[in-house]
Amino acid sequence: MNKFFKYFFCAAVVVGFTACVQDLNTEPIDENSTTTFNQNAVFSKCYATLALTGQTGPDGDCDIDDLDEGTSSFYRMHWELNEFPTDEGWWIWNDVGLADIRIMNWNGDNALVKGLYYRFNIDIKLCNHFLAHADVSTPEGQAQAAEVRFLRALNYWYILDMFKVVPFSIEESTDYPKFVERPELYGWLVDELEELTELLPEQRYSIYRVDRYAAWLLLARTYLNAKVYLNKSWNDEVVKEAVKNAYDAASHALEGHYQLLTTPTDHTGEGGWYYSAYQKLFMGDNHANGAQDEALLLIYQDGVYCQCWGGSRFLLNTFRDANMVPSGSDDSWSCFRSSPELVAKFVNLDQASSIKAHEYEMPEILGDDRAILCSYNKYVASVDTLPDGEEEIKYGENTWNLNGSKSATFKDCWAVLKYTGVKSTAKTPAESVGSDPHFPDTDIPLLRLAEAYMIKAEAALRQGNNGEALSIVNDVIRARANADPLPSINEATMCDEWCREFYCEGRRRSDLIRFDRFAGPQADAAAYNWEGRYNQTSAAGYKSCAEKWNWYPIPNDDKASNPNYELIEGGDGY
Repeated sequence: MNKFFKYFFCAAVVVGFTACVQDLNTEPIDENSTTTFNQNAVFSKCYATLALTGQTGPDGDCDIDDLDEGTSSFYRMHWELNEFPTDEGWWIWNDVGLADIRIMNWNGDNALVKGLYYRFNIDIKLCNHFLAHADVSTPEGQAQAAEVRFLRALNYWYILDMFKVVPFSIEESTDYPKFVERPELYGWLVDELEELTELLPEQRYSIYRVDRYAAWLLLARTYLNAKVYLNKSWNDEVVKEAVKNAYDAASHALEGHYQLLTTPTDHTGEGGWYYSAYQKLFMGDNHANGAQDEALLLIYQDGVYCQCWGGSRFLLNTFRDANMVPSGSDDSWSCFRSSPELVAKFVNLDQASSIKAHEYEMPEILGDDRAILCSYNKYVASVDTLPDGEEEIKYGENTWNLNGSKSATFKDCWAVLKYTGVKSTAKTPAESVGSDPHFPDTDIPLLRLAEAYMIKAEAALRQGNNGEALSIVNDVIRARANADPLPSINEATMCDEWCREFYCEGRRRSDLIRFDRFAGPQADAAAYNWEGRYNQTSAAGYKSCAEKWNWYPIPNDDKASNPNYELIEGGDGY
């Protein structure tokens, strides 16, 4: 058992949930402890683990010991490990453990790998605790139990996607959890989600809770990745059946009450700015501007009541410097920029070098509302007072390059600015006011309806229905983005479309692996050469990446302390 649960049970669980973890295998529960179970409080904490990292706001009482609390959130942990080693961008800072993630050189002692592993397992244990003690004799109790089962399944999906073998338990127990391999966890997850499509409510109780359509979407995502999780080929009959099931599950997800946001907000007639429908998905009022009707799971964020360094503040400040268009936050970290590969998804790089535009101008220039990128900003450098008392504004230039190529500076490729704290009701970004100057109100759309459309399109393509796939991508996804239709579609263009629609939303690694473009023989044969794969000691400038880099290793301290790990033949390959 673990220190997390020892602390959990030895404290009085009355108004919330408190925990700290150093490892997942320490002393058993003290059965003589007296505790009080507050069902509504623990239920709320199960959802709160998606957004918060501890008990006292942004820092001070962390869920996970020995890790910077700001980096320990559910969203930030999986976002970083799904984005940093891919072709979408480059993290500038040299935080502990991050250098090896960028260049695909991690191991079981990596701090971020350990933090990711512990975060998922902490959240799962909390869900198991709730399910072991919840009163399900009422309709509300039954709904709560189904939703917590979904949250547990969501955490297990991320474990399935990011690890090859995992500790698995769906009961509250003092025993060491057994380790299972991907096929077994995949089978359990499919069965669990199929059951939840019946048990979850037809319509969610609030925009921050889930209903059965979220289960349909997560089930569709799971089926679509069956080739990866079962380690089979696309031609395998089991995988073919899974692709068909992905198509059907995505279709069910589209049958609900959710809808794509297609209405922009245009303030230009009153001297203001234009916010596209796609931009509004990631703005400071996306809980009320129509974006909430596209989000099947929205992670709650609020500048006053939900402060966290790993949520939307991370998403805003990471991509910005101090001289950009106002974002609704007065902070900027300047630590993540795009890669040339991401820019090339929207424009030929030879043409891109001459484009000067900020993020609200770039979509029109590139002909795609999703191209919320910045290559240039004109900002106020100084204000001089003239002899007659008037003021003269002198502008400076803030220009990004397209160098990329392993460079460690923020301006060596374009800025990625799809997330903002600006509210669509504000005429201009400068006039937008949030509830806190530091922490934005922008909710995080973890599950979007657009994914159901993309899964359905890819499943159609993999079943040979190219016409249907092309129609979905052009008539739904690209039409909403005001992008020209694609003339044809194949695996390469489908993979690119996933990037254009979902870049920097914490899923790129998973998509690349499904398309055999991340690591392993097929990826090596194509010699993908984004920055993390670059090898400066190689004349070809290309780093070969073995198949094991398609997953993360079990932390070494957990391998050493859990005797069940020795029972897994071949282990995790590290």
